[in-house]
Amino acid sequence: MIRFGPFQVDPRTWTLSRDGAAVDLSPRLVEILTHIVERNGEIVTKDELLERFWPGVNITENTLTRAIADIRKALADSADSPKYLQTAARRGYRFVGEPQSQPDPGVRIPAPDRDDPFQAWVKGKLALDSLDLKKLTGAIAAFERAVVELPSYAPAHAGLANAYLLQFEKTRSGSVPDRELLTRAMAAARQACALDPSLGEGWAVLGYLLGAAGKMEEAQAAGRRASALEPDNWRHQYRLAYSAWGEERLRAVDKTLTLKPGFAPARMLSAMVFIARGALDRAEREATLGADAQRQHRHDHTPLPAVGLHWLRGLVLGAKGDLPAALASFEEEIAMGTSGHVYAREFAVNARVAAGFTHLTLNDTPPAAAAFRQALAEAPGHPRATLGLHAVAARSGDRAGADATKAALEHAIGELSLGERHSEAALVQAGRWIVRGQTAEAMDILDRLLTDAPPGPAGWIVPVDPMLAALRFAPGRATLLARLAARAS
Repeated sequence: MIRFGPFQVDPRTWTLSRDGAAVDLSPRLVEILTHIVERNGEIVTKDELLERFWPGVNITENTLTRAIADIRKALADSADSPKYLQTAARRGYRFVGEPQSQPDPGVRIPAPDRDDPFQAWVKGKLALDSLDLKKLTGAIAAFERAVVELPSYAPAHAGLANAYLLQFEKTRSGSVPDRELLTRAMAAARQACALDPSLGEGWAVLGYLLGAAGKMEEAQAAGRRASALEPDNWRHQYRLAYSAWGEERLRAVDKTLTLKPGFAPARMLSAMVFIARGALDRAEREATLGADAQRQHRHDHTPLPAVGLHWLRGLVLGAKGDLPAALASFEEEIAMGTSGHVYAREFAVNARVAAGFTHLTLNDTPPAAAAFRQALAEAPGHPRATLGLHAVAARSGDRAGADATKAALEHAIGELSLGERHSEAALVQAGRWIVRGQTAEAMDILDRLLTDAPPGPAGWIVPVDPMLAALRFAPGRATLLARLAARAS
């Protein structure tokens, strides 16, 4: 045990008590307090504390300042007249009380690299930041261990929510994502928020999860709360941008990039808004900046690497009429498909499908068919790829092939609806009408999509989607795009 004044720390459980009564202080903060106390009056620098307790994690000094303030509150201590923790201006902190360390028989302070659940939490967080599929299982195990050993430690539950979120995202390229993972992630996030309502990370991941579940108003409320709690945290701003739309998304993206310059995924979110508004030049600029960063990330192994920007840039270039450049961008995205990134396969498949429809626009059927088949080999049952093969068969006069792919397409659309991916189901249904040559029906589907969808990004891809290229001169398209732009204001 470690004793000072009326206080006692139990290193087996990282709990603090005063005269035998438990003091409400999180295990992480008890460990920080113990580290300072054990230095016997030496200054413990801010850099040392940040490196020990948040290694490799991009946080601001405000996080440490708040941690020390919470510790002082638990000790009934004062920064102006300290009895225990004294601030060394611009340097760090030191203990000014009288510690009395009394190890009890059989009590062992955890070895940091082997037993410490906080180290498991840190390792799990670093693994998640890599977005590497090979590290995801280990990250989940680390966080699951942390919440068992530290059930009251809110950041461990937030970390577990993030891990389950990425596991869910891994299933998105299929027609029916694993919503059980989403449910588990949301439960962990809500637990984090309940344990520590002041933890921005809990609200930020909850907002992202609510957005993934289509609950946009709740998602935005959670995202705004996270950003209000920790306005200088770029992750919170990015997640607010994900759940927001229109001008609010663009403001959140600007804040994200101010705090984290070069963060390519933020460029994708802003480009989506500009596409919906019909501002394709601005969308191309954002996508190009993001694609350049994605290319750089591939070589410098940065944390939170980007994917998807080459696909997005290809969509915009294709919509502007530069089909060869669009195909080149899609190929660059496809080359990232084996990187091991959580989202790499999803965007590589998207790029193959986009390339297939671009080849169809060029009346180049063989490479289109090859692209769709390869997409289905990588993501069996993929609705857009199935539609693409149906279009190839119909265009080639292959009645047997058209009948077979028609049945598969109906099943794929049903799967999208079952997975509550209603916007994507509507887009694929519109594509099916285009294959039949009934563009008016396709336009009706898209019109209903914009009428029925709640405020948000539904239909953002319509102006640049090569699957819908045949609608470029359809009657009513200008009105439809004006409605889409108004939704993104």
